[in-house]
Amino acid sequence: MAHDYDKWFERCVGSWESHRRYLYGSNLAIDNLVTSFSIKKSDTNKFNLSWSSDRNTGEMNFNLVDDECRRDIGYYTSEPTTSKMTMIDDDTIVFTTSYGGIDYREEIRLLHGDDMRLRQTVGFKNGVLNVVGQYFEQRLT
Repeated sequence: MAHDYDKWFERCVGSWESHRRYLYGSNLAIDNLVTSFSIKKSDTNKFNLSWSSDRNTGEMNFNLVDDECRRDIGYYTSEPTTSKMTMIDDDTIVFTTSYGGIDYREEIRLLHGDDMRLRQTVGFKNGVLNVVGQYFEQRLT
């Protein structure tokens, strides 16, 4: 069954505020962060993501090719990354990515007329939990 990932990402275009909670390392140290981000469509199957917080700012471009999301940089690396996408239902996509010795699984679910997103990330290094991220994201525009 073919999925139209482009249409799902079009539903995410706009400005967002992300309330994030991370658990890091074997002791699951807690870190909270609020990030503003914006998603823009630049062409068919091409998007731009920019973000800012009190800790960092950044920008990435990504291209959707079949069931892959090809980014010009990764979230935790400046190197290009590719994620395999799996559409769970019309509102939810799962991304699986590996880089830097860590295997990531990220799930994003659109809610409430596409004005909210729930997101979670889990990363394992050599089979050991390395990072857990939970996010509540609300559309600003």
